[in-house]
Amino acid sequence: MTLTKNEKVTLYILAAVSFTNILDFIVLMPLGHVLQETFDMTPVMWSAVVSSYTLAAAVSGLISIFIIDRFERKRMFLTIYAFFTLGTLLCSFAPTYNFLLLARIFTGVFGGLINAALFTIVGDMLPEEKRGTGIGILMTGFAVSSAIGVPIGLYLGVEIDWHAPFFIISIIAAGLWVICYKRLPIMDSHLAHRKDPDENTNLLAPFKELLNNKKQLQGLLALGFVFFGHFLLIPFFSPYMVNNIGFEDSQLTWIYLCGGICTMYFSPKIGQWSDKYGKYLVFSIISCVTVLPTLVLTNTPIMSIPFVLVFSSLFFICGARSIPANALLLGTSNPKKRGSFMSVRSSVQNLAQGLASFAAGFIIYQDPATGVFQHFNRIGIISVIATMLGVFFFKKISDTARHRARKLSVQNQA
Repeated sequence: MTLTKNEKVTLYILAAVSFTNILDFIVLMPLGHVLQETFDMTPVMWSAVVSSYTLAAAVSGLISIFIIDRFERKRMFLTIYAFFTLGTLLCSFAPTYNFLLLARIFTGVFGGLINAALFTIVGDMLPEEKRGTGIGILMTGFAVSSAIGVPIGLYLGVEIDWHAPFFIISIIAAGLWVICYKRLPIMDSHLAHRKDPDENTNLLAPFKELLNNKKQLQGLLALGFVFFGHFLLIPFFSPYMVNNIGFEDSQLTWIYLCGGICTMYFSPKIGQWSDKYGKYLVFSIISCVTVLPTLVLTNTPIMSIPFVLVFSSLFFICGARSIPANALLLGTSNPKKRGSFMSVRSSVQNLAQGLASFAAGFIIYQDPATGVFQHFNRIGIISVIATMLGVFFFKKISDTARHRARKLSVQNQA
């Protein structure tokens, strides 16, 4: 089915919101070398700054499952986005390491909830047969942030001051908040069941429903492995390129520019392929392909810029396997409890990313004399194992869905 014009406009607005949300998070990575020198950070201190955002988002996501479905979608989203914008502004004024750490925690509390709110709105707005395409458009926010946002942010951070990217993101987010206030429709159909007094008093109902749903638990576990495997490489990728491979800080722009442009092109297509050929099939193929760039980038000691760009761009493209993965998971949710479930999904994603970042900080060792990072190859191996575990557990959801469809078909024929 084809998206309507109104659906496309709404999705691109949400993609712009996702752009600011993701850019606020990932622009920190290429600035890692600058920040480590500015605040004299050890690898563990740096991983704490990165993981603080995602771990805070994971905690807030879990807490929100008890309340997020009790409010109209638009009002809840606008409240969350306003506090996220404030947190990003605080990061732009951070004078010390401790201030930056606290500002990242504050921003993470609301940044993770934005992700849940966006997927919830897409799930409410689009039927099952359009969700792969819709999530593909939503994910262009990540691609644009990599292709345009990160290179510009890296340039500003290196040439002017590392605070500048966060200040600009907060200004853009404030403008988008106004657009969302005027453009997004009221979405309150999920509140109809709140007329039941039992639903209004049982705060633990969403959590109990999740624990009793084996399919959702398997899906969340699979998604956790997917993001853990992908994010293991991210926090130290830029410092590794500078300290081990010999890149200049300014040359890192090419990695994110090429990777972002490729992802921008392939993300909508991957969403369309997911709807056309099957979400699990597309997810499995991309997951297998991602093994190649992961092992090459973490095991080749000497790399030229063109060599890195080929495999780093492929790695960026393979990150879009989260499109069919999220579409698979979204299909397991109850529309009335979709906000709660998407909060849990966001929490699991952020927890996996936070644990991956924290684990990478302990696995990697930086030689104090040369500054060279060691044991990066171990991260690549662990990443591949986690990715394959994601493929295994998502297959269980796919098999369950096919079995349910066949059963329904037999019942209809009878």
